[in-house]
Amino acid sequence: MAYASGRHQTQYRGLQLHCRPQQALPRRAQRCGRLRCKAKALDSPQGTVICLGEALFDCLADQKGVPRDKVKSWTPYPGGAPANVACAVAKHDCKSAFITALGQDELAQKMIKLLESLRVDLSGLQQNDKPTRDVLVVFDDSGDREFVGFGSAKNGEFADAFLEAGKLPADAIRNASALVTGTLGLNFPVTAKAMHKALEYAREGPCKVLVDVNWRPVFWDDHETAPQQIREYVDKADILKLSDDEAEIIYGVEHGTALDKPESVLEKTSDKVQGLLLSAGAKGCSYIFRNNKGGTFKGRVPVFKIDVQDTTGAGDAFLSGFLASMVKAGGMEALQADEKKLRYAVEFATACGAFTTTKLGAIDAQPTPKDAEELLKTRDFA
Repeated sequence: MAYASGRHQTQYRGLQLHCRPQQALPRRAQRCGRLRCKAKALDSPQGTVICLGEALFDCLADQKGVPRDKVKSWTPYPGGAPANVACAVAKHDCKSAFITALGQDELAQKMIKLLESLRVDLSGLQQNDKPTRDVLVVFDDSGDREFVGFGSAKNGEFADAFLEAGKLPADAIRNASALVTGTLGLNFPVTAKAMHKALEYAREGPCKVLVDVNWRPVFWDDHETAPQQIREYVDKADILKLSDDEAEIIYGVEHGTALDKPESVLEKTSDKVQGLLLSAGAKGCSYIFRNNKGGTFKGRVPVFKIDVQDTTGAGDAFLSGFLASMVKAGGMEALQADEKKLRYAVEFATACGAFTTTKLGAIDAQPTPKDAEELLKTRDFA
């Protein structure tokens, strides 16, 4: 089926994207204007992980090792880092909620159906008249991915670029266990305002803020100013998650130094940041958290020996595994008070990320707690 982006056409299998007029909103949503947004807060927000940010479709190239213009066909998979995390947290039997802005199109309906099927609370969902985002992803011969552009619209014209601060469920955010966001939305003024407002709400209650840098140059209009915007936003967080590449791009800390000495990154953040998770692909990950005795707990976890099929969403699965462990352990403070609990949370997260790479897609490949626990029990580290 042909998928038209205005400048080129690409063949997709099994799903026709944005090739028909956008569907009208349900009557209930129309009563709220052009936004599908419930004003009431999430039920029982205590113990809930709220994810805020983009939901999109990753359109994966079916041919590996070729550039975008040589790809013959693509297969769409639901994704977007915050959406991936929301789904994975729900699969870990934790209360999960998702705040985003979607379009009124077929992709939006498919995303909503998926999220609801996984018991993700969508009380904070907004909808507008922009298209739901779709991203083109190519792979090198080893299976590593690269984001190479967008399908149906220009970067700033998708629905997620228009998340409205005035529609956020403030009380739910204040009383949640954790608020998780990325940084991509900071490129879009409307969504950036909503992201900063969400962090303000979290700071007004017991909610802990975790920010995943998730650097994707294709989302940013100005690569020169982006690192500063990200640093200012991250400084409001309790926990920072980033890769060794991102440590160098955002903080100027060389890859190897960041992995071996995560404190070299932590010391460049504000005193509000209590912990840091740093991933390095095949080299594993490291972590450092300020403990309740004035010192730090830190360590390094290697990767598992597995056959990698697709790395899309591995970092999100890692993050979700850590969040689930943190919530079940009693919160961030519990990890800061017990080095063994912190170590287990990071090892469990590593197992979650590893399991996800054994299958295609970000959400479909996510493990259950049993899947991750069984892999962790093997202790089959590289």
